[in-house]
Amino acid sequence: MGAFAIIPAAPVLLDDIDGSEPVRMVELRTAIRETLRTQTDWALPIDTLPPVAGLGGWGIDRGVDTRTGRLLCGSEWVETVEALTEEERTVAEAADAAVIVAILHARAADVEIGPIGSSENLLLPIDLSGAATDDAPLAPIDGAAEFDIAVIEALTSGIAIGSERLLELCDQAESLAANLRVLAAGIRHVVDQGARLSTLQPVVDEPVHEVHSLCGTGLWA
Repeated sequence: MGAFAIIPAAPVLLDDIDGSEPVRMVELRTAIRETLRTQTDWALPIDTLPPVAGLGGWGIDRGVDTRTGRLLCGSEWVETVEALTEEERTVAEAADAAVIVAILHARAADVEIGPIGSSENLLLPIDLSGAATDDAPLAPIDGAAEFDIAVIEALTSGIAIGSERLLELCDQAESLAANLRVLAAGIRHVVDQGARLSTLQPVVDEPVHEVHSLCGTGLWA
């Protein structure tokens, strides 16, 4: 039994990504960090953390060395990445983008984060469809807007989350330009424990750059 939190996995909500971000973006980032601070530690539903988690994939030389918890920038980050063993590099490159964003938010919120089993509290970063509107980052995909609505309803309606329905939606995510892989792993972990998740209590439920962002907490038991 523990808590769970869903946070947006969009990199744009991290610090110092958009130099011209409006005040609302700062407020949303603060809401994410406050959500994380509802617990002192979280576990991602993965077997091991990547040795480093950074923004190199987005062209930014900044990231966290998860082995030490240090935030590294510029040349220090580049040197740390270059010093990775082949095995460490393989693990780092295989990390889901949502996992990387979650680690960076957790570090900024000053809470502990680890792999499955390190905490009873599950952190589930999600990225809803980037193709749900005409002005979204990606070319519109038929059914993407309806998909987002269905996911949000599955997470927030009723007393408990219907795991089977939510996993069905997770299976459709990639074809609709969404990333729910970490969410699916978390749901499967809870089901394997013979447990259920309460519905999510949202603190953020709105579009950010035409991508719907959802953030909130619940319990699983």
